[in-house]
Amino acid sequence: MYSVVALGGSVVNVDKPERIKETAEILRNGLDSGLKICVVVGGGPTARRYINVARNLGTPETLLDEMGIAVTRLNAMLLGAALGLHDLHVPETPVEAARIVRRNGVAVCGGTHPGHTTDAVAAMIAELLEGPLVIVTNVDGVYDKDPSEPGARKLRELRPEELEELAVRAELKAGGSFVVDPLAAKMISRGQIVTHVVSWEDFRSRGLENVVRGRHNGTIIEG
Repeated sequence: MYSVVALGGSVVNVDKPERIKETAEILRNGLDSGLKICVVVGGGPTARRYINVARNLGTPETLLDEMGIAVTRLNAMLLGAALGLHDLHVPETPVEAARIVRRNGVAVCGGTHPGHTTDAVAAMIAELLEGPLVIVTNVDGVYDKDPSEPGARKLRELRPEELEELAVRAELKAGGSFVVDPLAAKMISRGQIVTHVVSWEDFRSRGLENVVRGRHNGTIIEG
């Protein structure tokens, strides 16, 4: 079974080496259970620091995207090292990532193209592999509105089209944020990708082999 795991930069963070080790152990256990895994790593706070400094220096947005991608690839190499993949080649496109997983059973990558978030890249790879997508984030699932707002309700299940609608609505709201960005939500909806949105704590306690089968406390997105 193929599975794609999108890890936010808050999970694979150079300032949190113990969490990187724990993440690698969870992924190794998933591989040992028979899963074939592609991991897509975000840039997190490290990327934001570079981008903020560069933006203040007047750097064009396209180059800022490239800087962010470079950080995600460094994070991918870091996680690859924790997995013992010392000859790791970080794929540069979703097609290349899918090809490596089919051949080797595992791949670790970061961003690929300017304007594409790592969650969107992960969704593209999941579509190619026809496997479930797991998004590990800092909230415990998808909510009907910002979780910090009074009355926010966690959604246990929803359809891909509903996810896309929620993501677009959050983007249009001033200061709004959503656990899945609009581009990734669009990719999930387009490909009708079974998606599990879970917190890091849930991911750690349940293990990947349980999460991909819906045995978690997060949100399941399925058509």
